[in-house]
Amino acid sequence: MNKGYGKKHSALRTILAVVSCTAALTACGGPAEPAAGADGKPGAAPAPLSQAALTARALAPGAAVGPYRTGEFTVSGGPLSDDYTAAPAFCQPLVGVRATRGGPTAQVHRRLTDPAKPQGADVAVQLRSYAPGRAAVVLADLRAAGRRCAGGFAELRGGPARGTYTAVGSVPAPPGIGDEAQAFRLTLLDGEGGTPSYEYLTVVRSGASVLSFRAQALQDGDLGGVPREIVDAQWEKFS
Repeated sequence: MNKGYGKKHSALRTILAVVSCTAALTACGGPAEPAAGADGKPGAAPAPLSQAALTARALAPGAAVGPYRTGEFTVSGGPLSDDYTAAPAFCQPLVGVRATRGGPTAQVHRRLTDPAKPQGADVAVQLRSYAPGRAAVVLADLRAAGRRCAGGFAELRGGPARGTYTAVGSVPAPPGIGDEAQAFRLTLLDGEGGTPSYEYLTVVRSGASVLSFRAQALQDGDLGGVPREIVDAQWEKFS
């Protein structure tokens, strides 16, 4: 059973997290400042990646990650949640992780599932690159949404279709990855009187790029977190 990132990590990962926090104060929940140049002034904000560069750093269709296989969203081009809206609107980053003020300059969408378990984990992996300074805004908006929407919100899916998130809770983000990271567990009710299901959202910023991982079980159940091997494999490919 997947333990996710909400479980106990090895001593090595703990050391890496401490080193990361000490060196950059980023894995501890805050964005890194641009590195100082030779004149002592702050350096320029990270430049966005091109579409070709971002695609090259994404998991390739057909790639195996443990029991999971990498595919694409062949019909919609991306997760359906990208077209959903939240009510109240400030909860939107929890529905679709994209800039609420200025969209990405490049993006790649991947979907990972386990062929042996068709009702098991379904994981959307999305890489997006932004104009200088915008990626940090995405994480700031996400952190604010996590706080303000802890008691729940509605997900509007067009027409009468909607879902109701009854709770949003923070869970430990993967240590030692990226400049900053956030992770959440969302409790969802589909329709009135529906059975609760659970989604896990992990978001990592690296420079001008944002990597998001949204995992849910296609049958009722609690995955316990975004499958760790998927986050690790995508981070290794990206970095």
